Amino acid sequence: MALAINKERSGADMESELAIQATQIVGERFAQLRSALESAGLPTADVELSGRTFFEFTLDGLTVGWGGFEAYGADGLLRSLVVEPVYRSKGVGASMLRLIERIAACNGIDQLHLLTTNASGFFEAFGYHMQPRGCEPIVISRTEQFRGLCPGSASYMCKTLSGSLLPTKSGQLTDDPLE
Repeated sequence: MALAINKERSGADMESELAIQATQIVGERFAQLRSALESAGLPTADVELSGRTFFEFTLDGLTVGWGGFEAYGADGLLRSLVVEPVYRSKGVGASMLRLIERIAACNGIDQLHLLTTNASGFFEAFGYHMQPRGCEPIVISRTEQFRGLCPGSASYMCKTLSGSLLPTKSGQLTDDPLE
């Protein structure tokens, strides 16, 4: 499965597009995901368990990051968003996050939850809200992340997704029903 999101760049480069593609990770690609997560100090013990969907994100054929989610009906858990160091602070992480959210919404997830130790400001900028630990739905509290893979000091955040984003014939996602 490969999907793409196009995002206009700002400034003098307005007419060009940043086309991030997400390809679902299978097979030997899990080793590369695991390596990227370990390099970022993120948990890896459960990445290959069922119910997890991870993606490799590419731009112009080059890997720019990794991330994914766990699906629990209408609730989802955002997992391990990692941007390769050379692509940080260039809008790549934002594009990756929006693409994960759109894929999650297309898979029936209405609310996305996450734990973070150092990126709450990033997620707040995209509509995630801090919540006290213990307010999460029971199904989310039972995930490996909440039960111990993430430290108890990690901040809990959540966001309601629009659910109106649909894939186009070309595999891109849009909120325009006419595409």
